[in-house]
Amino acid sequence: MRLTSILIVMACVFLAGCGKSDEENSPQASQENGEVATETLIYYTCPMESHKHVHSSQPGKCTECSMDLVKAVTTSEEKMEFYGCPTEAHSHIRSQESGKCPECSMDLKPMRLVKN
Repeated sequence: MRLTSILIVMACVFLAGCGKSDEENSPQASQENGEVATETLIYYTCPMESHKHVHSSQPGKCTECSMDLVKAVTTSEEKMEFYGCPTEAHSHIRSQESGKCPECSMDLKPMRLVKN
């Protein structure tokens, strides 16, 4: 019984620690024409097309040109710039058509870069 209680407490602590409490990582809802679209931060990347392979889970500078990294977010198909793999390591996978990531077979998601 005591072991069960310890395991339950450990599981609760683990799950609480894995939650995304960072405001930047939480979905952002925007409302246009009465429709609500949710955008979720996936990774940060260089805004230059030739540096799309540069990615980070934190804001920072591009390692190749020192430009500020921008947010790559999943979005609605109406606002998307490209379909991309939702895996940070596959930030270079971008397409104008839906499909599967050729590296991990995940569904490509509608994405855009948030350039402030």
